[in-house]
Parts: sequence; structure tokens; C-alpha cells
Amino acid sequence: RLILERRAIAANDDADNEEEEKKAAAAAYQLPQFVYASSYEVYDYLSTSEDSERHHTQSNALPFREDKPITTPSSLHGASKLIDEVLASAYHSTHGIFSVGLRFFPVYGPWGNPGTDIYDLADDLCSRSFDDDTDEDSIHDDNMLDKFDEDIKDYVYIDDAVDAIMAAMQYRPTTQNPSPVIFNVGTGEGSSIKQIRNEMMGHFPPNSFSDKAQPIRSSSTKQRYNSQRQATKAYASTELSNSLLGFKAQIPMSVGIAKTLAWFRNRSAPFGKDSNVTPQQKRIGSFVDNSLAKATKEECSPFDRECLYGASVFPCVSECSKAKNCTPSAWDDVASLSRSVTSGCDAVMFTILLDKDAEQIPSAASFNASSLSFIGAGLSEIDDVGKQTRARCNIAFVSEDSPLVRRLRSEGKMYTDGNGSNELPEMIRHGFWTLLPLKDTSSGWMHAFSGSFALRYLPKLSPGHFFGSSVRYAIFVEPSVLISDVPEILKQMDVGSMEQNSVIAMMATERCQSCDASDHRSTCTWARPKSNDSIQRTMHNMVRVSLKGDLLGGEITPVIDSSFLVHSLQGEDTRMLRCDVYSEAAQWGSSSDERSLEFILSLHDFWSRAGNHWSNGGSAEIESSLLGVLSSSDTQIFTQIVSPEGVITRYK
Repeated sequence: RLILERRAIAANDDADNEEEEKKAAAAAYQLPQFVYASSYEVYDYLSTSEDSERHHTQSNALPFREDKPITTPSSLHGASKLIDEVLASAYHSTHGIFSVGLRFFPVYGPWGNPGTDIYDLADDLCSRSFDDDTDEDSIHDDNMLDKFDEDIKDYVYIDDAVDAIMAAMQYRPTTQNPSPVIFNVGTGEGSSIKQIRNEMMGHFPPNSFSDKAQPIRSSSTKQRYNSQRQATKAYASTELSNSLLGFKAQIPMSVGIAKTLAWFRNRSAPFGKDSNVTPQQKRIGSFVDNSLAKATKEECSPFDRECLYGASVFPCVSECSKAKNCTPSAWDDVASLSRSVTSGCDAVMFTILLDKDAEQIPSAASFNASSLSFIGAGLSEIDDVGKQTRARCNIAFVSEDSPLVRRLRSEGKMYTDGNGSNELPEMIRHGFWTLLPLKDTSSGWMHAFSGSFALRYLPKLSPGHFFGSSVRYAIFVEPSVLISDVPEILKQMDVGSMEQNSVIAMMATERCQSCDASDHRSTCTWARPKSNDSIQRTMHNMVRVSLKGDLLGGEITPVIDSSFLVHSLQGEDTRMLRCDVYSEAAQWGSSSDERSLEFILSLHDFWSRAGNHWSNGGSAEIESSLLGVLSSSDTQIFTQIVSPEGVITRYK
């Protein structure tokens, strides 16, 4: 009996302890608050026009206060946001959930929404200022401009809007069971579209626009208004947000507008200046860039993606870089030497082997001197022209510290240019390759792409600044690849496609599947891709799904084999294509360029086919091996994907 009594006492003690623990947990547990976005359109700002003010008195006069009653929202969007506020109040009443609502006044800045006032105005202004042929039919009626440009709104820069959200997330009321609270997010000052337009035009040189080509809002914005409506006003009372959130807008309108225009300028030329711009466009661009730099007073570190708004800073030697915003790399010196060496070449073949333990280049050990596998094949080695062509137009970028370089130097396998030029040093020869040693790309330099494929194989996708100005075609091959007939490849690039007035921008080979993974007898092996590669493929496939699969690739392995690439170095459109691919590979930090090639080439093809369909009323039939490239001229540009059979041979 004593044992049973002790067990009963212990059981009661455990029950009491469990009950106390539950009470403590309940006391410690708090329902989380949430922050949601409302809108200034819950206020009846349409009643602020002169006609409305004469007929009735507003219950919430300017500046709009959060504690005043709301009668009629200004739009359907405003009505939906008012319903959000009602729902937040209902959830507090039924479940005790505390919430913070933020009534955002119009937010502007980088990555803004097309169709909003400042976005359309900045877009229209930038496009007109750099367009020699302004379409006068798109200009709005001057009377319409006078009416709608007088609308006054409280515009908030995106950085201030984010600060308000952060402040709201940290806000904690001091009272027990507090009611939901709502704050205005604004500056407390109103600006008209006319004032904003004048602020923007101050960053452009005088007479950038003709009298009939004033930058204005898009016609889609104009159609939202009735022509008889009077100008309205909407700006916030910031007393509550100042006192409780400690929030006050920090970005003046002048600085916010300058930052927005700077973003548009960067977006219009993400890969540096267009070589096809007119002198007038260069003059305007230089004036605008200098004006915006003075206004923003902002210098971004090449590693600060937030400050750069997600834009990449490329190596200075890349053809995609901007002169004022690039970073040095180990490629700089060797690129300068390569340009000198290849000066006078019409075409260049090159490879990259930066392994520190490399003892030979497989293609150099496997080639036949009488073959057509290199630039200058077929030319006599006795002739100075043939000798120089072979030596100067077949370049191998190799590691300075490799056994290969040390061995060839000790064996005296050197080449001295026969024209007596003292500008070029003695060059190392290995088979048909001329070796240009490169210091370690992974150390000694700070760069956003350090240690990545994009920096290690920079010339492969961005060869424009690595070779002499005379070079029209650059052929990349992996060290283990030999081309069967180089002259035939160059002939195909010269001839172009079967279409008239067309050029080939890039040539690559399709990947040969060594085995069929669907076969139950298959011995295929599959290695898990690196994290960045896997994410890149997933995101690309999401785009493919949205386009109903009308894009190349999407399989476990890419359909393009980039061990052989031919670049046309002629024209701005071909440069932009290469920069699109290089930027895609660099920003993902992927371990290969094949996914990026596959995606960008097929995306260009999709856009160009869509453009042809819209302009011609139907899509023209082209060769199945050709993919279209977006072009800024009447010339049709293609990339060609060929079968590797009979084109290349691999060696170990």
C-alpha cells in the first residue's frame, strides 16, 4: 500500500508540473504580428480637385491622416486595399492577431513598375533623348499635358519604402492586446508630374528634344483619366509614422530622380557603350552620365550588388565591361600581348589550359603537320607569311607555373618573329600552338568572379579584346579537340546562311549523347550537379514552362557542346550576344557555360521568331540548324548548331 501511495503522490506532482509548464508556455507564446501593404488610394484624393472642393467638404482634408474616417476610395485598387485593412481588424477581433498596415504613397525608383508615372516618364525621356528619329505621332495633345501634369502626389523613393517596412517589422506597442495600427508611408510633400519632368530634363543638355517631342507619360496612362477631370492632390501626414515608427523619408526628390535615371541609363547599356551610336548620342550620353554622377554622389564598390542594383561589374579586359566601372584581373597583361601577337591575322584559333600540372596540350601532340586543323594550314612553312600565320594566329593560354612551360623553355622551343620587330618577345611553341603564359587567376586580384568559370575562361565567351583589330573570326577549341577542316569552317562563317543579307554570329556543336538513359540496359552514370548549376537549370526550366517549352534544352545534360565555338567579331549585335551569354554564366557562378549558351541562344531565337511573326504576319522557314539572334539592323543574324561528326575529333 505504501508503494501505491507513493506512486499516486508522484503522479499528482507530475500532473501539477505539467499544468504549470503549459501555463508558462501559454504565457510565453505570442501570436506573431504581420506587416501588410495598403495604399494611399484608400483616400478620396479625387475630391481634392477644385470643382469637388466647391461642392462639398472632405472628411479627411490634406494632408491625409490615418486617424480620419475614410468615405470613398479613389479606385478599385484602393477599395481592395481597404478590404485588407478591414480583414486585418477582423482577425484581431477574432484571433487576437496584431498587424501593422502601411499605406504606401506612389513608390518610384530602380526596378519600378512599367505603367507608373515616373517609370513611364523616365523611360520615355531616355528613349527619346538617344533617338534621332522621334515619332511625332506619339506626342499627346498639349491641352492634355497641361491638365494632367498638375496632379500632385507624394512620391516615395524605394529605399525609403524599404526603411518603412523594416521599421514596421520592429514596431512593438507597449499596451496589452493592442489594436491593429496603420501608418502612412510618404514624405509629406507633393510633387507634380510637370515638376518631376523638369527635374529630369535638367540632367540632359539643352535642345536635346525638339519642341514637338517633349517627353511625356505613355498613352496608357492618359487613357485612365477623363479629359474633363481637374487636377488632384494627394500627400501624407507623417506625424504618426514619425512618432511611433521613427520613420522619416531620407531621399530628396532630386536625388531619387537622379538615381532612377542612372538606373535607366545602366539598363540601356549594360555592356558598355554601343559602337554604333552617333556623335550626337555620344555627346548627350556623356552629359547625362556626368550630371547624374554629380547628383547622386554615389560610388559603388564592384562587390556591392545592392548599390549596383544587381548589375555585374566585369573584368576590364572583357568586351562587356564599362570603362568607369570594371576590375583588373590576371588576364590584363596577357590580353595586351595577345593583341600584339595576333595583329594582322584574319582569323585566330585559341585554347585555354590553366591546369598547373599540365605537361602537354593533347591536340598539339596529336596533330598532323599536313592536316587542316589550324590557322595557316596549307601555307608553306618556308614562306614567311605561312610561318608567321601559324605562329601568330594559333594561341594557347596556359599556366605560367605548369611543367609544360618550364619544359619547353628549357628545350628552347621558342619562336622569334621574322619581321625584325622588337615589340614582341620570344614566344614558346608547342606543335602548332604559340603559348602565352598566364599567372594564377585565383590569387593576387580581387574580383566579383574570382575562382569562377567566368573569370578562368574569360576569352572563351568574351574574346573581343583579346585579339588584334584585324581579326574577324575567333575559334575556340578545348585542348583535347582538333578541327577536321579549319578553312571549311571559316568559309561557312563567311558565306552565312542560305538567307540573303544574313551573317552567322556564332557556331557550336550539338552534344552527342554517349548512352541512352531511358534504356534499362544502359550503363549511364549521372553525377549530382553543383549547387549553382542545379539552381540555374531549375530557373531556366521555369522560363521554359512559362513559354510552353518553346526553348532549346531543359534536359539533364545540355544540348550544346561548347568544346568548339566560332565567334564572329564583327558588329555590335554579335558583341551583345556574347555579352548576354557571358553575363548569364558569370552571374549564376556556374561551373560551365553550356547551360548559359543553351538558354540565351534559344531565348534570342524565340524573340527573333516572335519579331518576324509580328512584322511579317507569319514566321519564315529557316534551316533547322540555325537559331535567330536579335538584330538592331536589317541584317539577319543567326547562330548555327552543327553535328560534331566530321567537324571535330577528341584526343586524350
